[in-house]
Amino acid sequence: MNYLLFICSSEPTPAEEIAVMQREVEGWVTEMDGRGVRLLGAPLQGPGAAVTVRVRDGETLLSDGPFAETKEHIAGFDVIDCADLDEAIEVASKHPVAWFKSIEIRPFAPGLELGPQAPAFARDEWAEGQAHCLMMCVDGIPGPPAQEAQIMRDGLAWAADLRERGLQVLGHPLEHRETATTVRVRNGETLVTDGPFAETAEFIAGLDVISGASLQEAISAAAAHPLARVHRVEVRPFWKM
Repeated sequence: MNYLLFICSSEPTPAEEIAVMQREVEGWVTEMDGRGVRLLGAPLQGPGAAVTVRVRDGETLLSDGPFAETKEHIAGFDVIDCADLDEAIEVASKHPVAWFKSIEIRPFAPGLELGPQAPAFARDEWAEGQAHCLMMCVDGIPGPPAQEAQIMRDGLAWAADLRERGLQVLGHPLEHRETATTVRVRNGETLVTDGPFAETAEFIAGLDVISGASLQEAISAAAAHPLARVHRVEVRPFWKM
């Protein structure tokens, strides 16, 4: 079963904690890659680099910053393939960020498929400024059935266009935030709580990663997504490792 690990951070972070996380994360990646659990993942640039995109009455509206102002923010993610939630919790608990911050585990909806750019992305083979995460942010209140059906059809066509252009690394909906599990490790004890890392009116309902596009091209792609017409899409560039 495929899960998304949201790597959550907050500011300020003591220098000694940063040093431990930076030192230990490579070992975690090596172990999880060796186990065949980790499919891909990368750190995101900070929330100050985010652009939130909305389209209203045909006009694209941009605002600096993430879709929601919270104490904690998403600092990166990893896509993992585990037998069940118990294994996903074990994997998350070994991540050094969990020792100081928190990690949210969210299952993908069934049918996750990686795009043509996924192997290169997993090897960090992308140019600086050319890989972006598009986070689909919704309020959890469904629209009329006809509207929801149209969004689904338009979303499939949008994704197909990305694949044809060779830009898609991955793109897939997540299960509802009620399925989230948040993991923290304190004093060697794994603490597990139901629900997402932050309680906000809006939440991330899906994730798309594109590689080979500039920030402006990523913003244009976000504006073309059908959810931007009724919700929001946050665009955030990745850090180049």
